[in-house]
Amino acid sequence: MKRSQVLWSSDTQLPTPVLKRLDEALLACGYSYTSGKTHNFYHYPARFSPEIARCVIGTFSRPGDLVIDPFMGGGTSVIEALTTGRRVIGVDINSLALFVSLARTTPLSARDEAAVRRWAEKAASYANGADPVISDPSVRHLPWAIRSFVATALRLAEELPLRRQRNFSRCALLRLGQWALDCRDFVAPRRSRLAKKLPQLVEEMLGGLGEFVASCREAGVSRRTILRNRVLLHRSAVGLEEDEHLWIESARPRLAFTSPPYPSVHVLYHRWQYRGRKETGAPYWIANIPDGYYASYYTGGSRTPTGEQHYFDMVTAAFRSVRSVIDPQGWVVQLIGFADTGSQLPRYLEAMDTAGFQEILPTEDGKRLGRRVPNRKWYANLKGPVDASSELLLFHKPR
Repeated sequence: MKRSQVLWSSDTQLPTPVLKRLDEALLACGYSYTSGKTHNFYHYPARFSPEIARCVIGTFSRPGDLVIDPFMGGGTSVIEALTTGRRVIGVDINSLALFVSLARTTPLSARDEAAVRRWAEKAASYANGADPVISDPSVRHLPWAIRSFVATALRLAEELPLRRQRNFSRCALLRLGQWALDCRDFVAPRRSRLAKKLPQLVEEMLGGLGEFVASCREAGVSRRTILRNRVLLHRSAVGLEEDEHLWIESARPRLAFTSPPYPSVHVLYHRWQYRGRKETGAPYWIANIPDGYYASYYTGGSRTPTGEQHYFDMVTAAFRSVRSVIDPQGWVVQLIGFADTGSQLPRYLEAMDTAGFQEILPTEDGKRLGRRVPNRKWYANLKGPVDASSELLLFHKPR
């Protein structure tokens, strides 16, 4: 059976070769970091690995098919869809997700790359400059060395003539900030070390972008075609069927592959954390995009009983919208974790059923595929194994 063929119906288990490929991908992603191509541009919270994205997209769709991710996050599925010759629609309620996904999938010319390198070197040479005045309140809890260096680099980035150059530079500063700050339990590095690191990160990112473009080319997608093969939307997945941008595409998505927010699991999609607890909205300041929402806005509901009900209402409404746009013979594949699998998994499956989908159990004995989550944050590891450190791979077909 070829990987690009889908040869089974909605009332059967997955064939053994498919199960084997999925098991291998889950095992591989349990022992590796998210890396390769442009995946290291930004470490978006709760991201899944390229291995499982590539395997699912390659198994449940064909080259040229349309794939949709209604909770695209940092754009892992978008990257893997493009580099395997698919067209893709990515949707997310978080403006940071849109910014990062655009930066990861926008090719740069040789002239663009030269301009970005000059910017990085110039920013590095200003390492010992005076501390600029920053009035944006979102940069609270940001150490002085990072704040002052990034502010100077941002000012220099505004001198770049093209938006794609400025966006790449801002994304490089996001990566620098994460390297220096996010969830570290030690003091942030000095400006001189930041100045040394920035040009290194820019070179790594340019290399990854070149790898991304080369992979697209191998899949028959030229540099110019990449932008035409993607539609990235900053919006909720609820009501997606009414979005006029979606109907620019001439076909319905063959596959919806996604990793939705986990119910009652604490994930900060909109903040960095310094020394474990101090939160900063610096990512939005660096990316120059709007912020202003609470954590529950991005997770679909708080960790209270009322918030949990809001979450499942959101899941029902979002996948009802997916049901309206997906191919009647298409698949929905999700990688999702739970704070309490015993109580929340049945509710999640009920929400999917209400939205118009039937679960397909992958094996004859009715067991579901899953994995242990790699690379937990250092403060989460203190709690030991919990349900939220495991994930399930769920399969659904439209009813």
